Amino acid sequence: MNRALWKSSPYIGPIIQMTNLVFAVGLAIGPQVVKPYLGHYPDDEHHHHHDHDDAGGGGGGIEPIQMAYLVLAVIDLFMAILLTLAAVMFALHSDHCASVRQLMFHVDDDDDIEVIPDESDDASSEVLSEVAPTKLDPCSRPGRVLVALIVVAFMMVAGQCLMFACLLYTYLYEYLHWSVDASTRLYSIYYSALFLVGAIIVPVSRWVSPTKLIVMDMSSLLLSSVLMFTALRVESGSDILTATGVMVSAVGDSNILPTFITLAEQSLYVIPRVMSLFMAAFGGAIMVLGPVAGVSLNYSVESYPTLLLALVLASLLILVAYFGYIRWLKISGQWPTSTQTAAPAENDRQNYSQQ
Repeated sequence: MNRALWKSSPYIGPIIQMTNLVFAVGLAIGPQVVKPYLGHYPDDEHHHHHDHDDAGGGGGGIEPIQMAYLVLAVIDLFMAILLTLAAVMFALHSDHCASVRQLMFHVDDDDDIEVIPDESDDASSEVLSEVAPTKLDPCSRPGRVLVALIVVAFMMVAGQCLMFACLLYTYLYEYLHWSVDASTRLYSIYYSALFLVGAIIVPVSRWVSPTKLIVMDMSSLLLSSVLMFTALRVESGSDILTATGVMVSAVGDSNILPTFITLAEQSLYVIPRVMSLFMAAFGGAIMVLGPVAGVSLNYSVESYPTLLLALVLASLLILVAYFGYIRWLKISGQWPTSTQTAAPAENDRQNYSQQ
């Protein structure tokens, strides 16, 4: 969806940032929706929190945490129905309802190269050459190296973001012994701050290069992980350091993932195959880094900030290699020049569409 939007608009950065922004809204609201169902254990004698005294028994029926999942499932189902109806109504008022596939998904089978709609092929090539710098073919050997580097770095940062989205409450409540109220409050404040910072980044990303945004984001994530790691080493003020580290991370997490995509778009033609790799990297972070972080936390409380720091440092090293490789390509003369075709050649259009 983001690809379809940015190809018909010069506002690629704000469009992708806006998608990430509304995602943060749900993450900010979610903890407050499920808070009434948290902190209830069938067996209280094995837990240490004072707010478990009024917990329900372990009898039959639906457990409180199961009810929380049911509430969120109803919200998801409602939104799925609402979005499907909106898509159908949009298709009925357009020319894209000749089949069920087009009716439901608004399919445009030949949209991989056009940048400005309703323009001729020659005009589109001229516009693409003007609005974008010369780029590498992602299917070329140098292009594949860049794609591999940026996708792996994306996966590392996605894992760091997912640790905040999925494990932050567990880390605060189970291992730092915060109360349910304090844990969910910091979680919601964090994502509310992430939303506010993201709202600023949306218009700013129109004029600020993704390279500068990446530097700002990685700096904040590095400082955040250092603060959270230090919090476990001090005797007093650990809660303040932890909360500060979480809030500092909101600066980077507010835009880091969409900024990676726009950073790649500066140097590569982000064809559907490249975009699918970004989505696969995000899924890989969920399937691999998520369980690793959870199991590690079960053995050591220090594993949480340590893994955060390791992921940030790994992504920093990969980014250094990414920019270093681009510089080497330009110095060695392997980067496309103005004498070469900046946009895909006319006879390559069908190949790019298939890709």
